[in-house]
Amino acid sequence: MSAREGRTYIVALCGGGDRPIATLGGRTPFEAAPTPNLDELTRAGALGLLTVIAPDIPPESDSGAMALLGYDPLTHYTGRGPLEGHGMDFWDGAGASVAFRVNFASRDPRTGRLDRRTSRDLADAEQQALAQELREGIRLADLPLISFQLTAFGRHRGIVCFTSRAVPLSGNVANTDPGFRKQGAFGVPNASFTPAPLPCEPLENTEAARNTAAAVNAFVAESAVILSASAVNRARVAAGRLPANILLFRDSGDTLPVLPDFAKQTGMRMALYGQVPAERGLCKLFGGRFITSKATAAESDRAFYTRLVAEVAADPADLVFVHLKGPDEPGHDDRPEEKTEAIAGIDAFFVRQLVDRLGPNDRLVVTCDHATPCELGIHAPDPVPTVLFGPGIEANGATAFSETQAARRALPFARAHDLMPYMARLGALR
Repeated sequence: MSAREGRTYIVALCGGGDRPIATLGGRTPFEAAPTPNLDELTRAGALGLLTVIAPDIPPESDSGAMALLGYDPLTHYTGRGPLEGHGMDFWDGAGASVAFRVNFASRDPRTGRLDRRTSRDLADAEQQALAQELREGIRLADLPLISFQLTAFGRHRGIVCFTSRAVPLSGNVANTDPGFRKQGAFGVPNASFTPAPLPCEPLENTEAARNTAAAVNAFVAESAVILSASAVNRARVAAGRLPANILLFRDSGDTLPVLPDFAKQTGMRMALYGQVPAERGLCKLFGGRFITSKATAAESDRAFYTRLVAEVAADPADLVFVHLKGPDEPGHDDRPEEKTEAIAGIDAFFVRQLVDRLGPNDRLVVTCDHATPCELGIHAPDPVPTVLFGPGIEANGATAFSETQAARRALPFARAHDLMPYMARLGALR
C-alpha cells in the first residue's frame, strides 16, 4: 500500500473513557464536552465499545497502544519497565537487565505519609536537576557488579534500569509503589492502599530476584538522602510546596516482548506520534517509526494541535498512530471539568483540522488507550468508545461520540487487538 492510495489514522485519547459523574449532571466528560466534530464522524461512521485488554486488567498507555496496534498484551506483554528501558536505549542485550517505571513522590518525614503525585507541579528544570543529582550521587557501593541508568520526564515520571554482566537479575520483584500491585506482567492500580512506600521484596526464591530487590532498596535509600538534601527541594519547601523526596518503583520486567514485524503483518508502514519512551520501545521492536510529539512550554493547545495535524498529515506512513495525553491527568486528579475541556479542545483543534485534511481513501479511528474515570482516579478496565470512519465502513446509527451510545451499538470486533487486522483488511480491498 502507498500513502497516495489512502492512509489510516488512529487517534488514541489518553484516559478519555470515563463513568457518569455527579458534578457533570450524571454525564461522562465525552457526553458533557461540546464535540461537534467527533459527533459528525460518529454519524457518518460506526461506533462501539472496545475492551482494550481484558475485563480485569486496567491498561496503561503502553499496553493500550500495543493492543490497538494489533498485538494482544495477554500474549506479548512483558511489563512496562522493559518497554520504557528499551525505549531509552538502557537495555543491555548482552547481559541481564531489569527496568522499572518510577514516580518522583513526596514523603512526610514526621508522619511517614506518602503523596504519590506531588511532582505534578515539578517544573521540568527542577525534575532534571534532581535526576542529575541522583545520577551523580548514587553509588550502590555494596552492589559493585550492578550498574544503573536513570531518566526523568513528564513532571513526576521516570525510568530506572539496572544491568549486569556478572550477576543475574530478575523482574519478578514487588513494587515499592503502594498504588500498584504486580499481576503477572501487568501493573494493576490499587483502588485503596496505605499511603506509605513499601520495601522491594523478591517474588521468587532466586538469586536473581534477591539481587534485584537489594538493588532497588539500596537505590531508594541512597536517593532519599540525596533528594532530601537537594537545593531544589529546599526551595520547594520554602515556597510552601511538597518536596519530591522519594522514588517509587513499579512495573518491573527483565524480558523484552517478541513482536512480529508490523509491515509484514499488515502491509502498512507505520509511524507513532507519542510522548512516552515505552512507545518508542514498541516501535523499535516491531519496526515502526516513533516521533516525539508534545507541546513546548510556550505553545497553547490550539497551536500544538495545529502543528501536530500538519506533521501527521504530511507523514509518508500508511498507518499513523497519534497518542494525545490531554484527558488523562484530569482523570487521575478528579477534575472532571478540566477533562471535559481537554476533550473539547481536542475536538475543536485536532479532530476538526485532521478531518479537513482527509482524502477520499483515508480512514480515521478515534478511540482511547484506556479509561481513567475521574471519581476513581486510576486506570480502569472499562471498555472504551471507538468510532471508525472512512471507505468500507457503514454507519451504525449512532449520533454522538459517548460511552452510552457506544454501549448500544457494536463494532465487527470487541477487543482492541482485533482493530488493526480489520483496518488492514479494509485497506487491502482498495
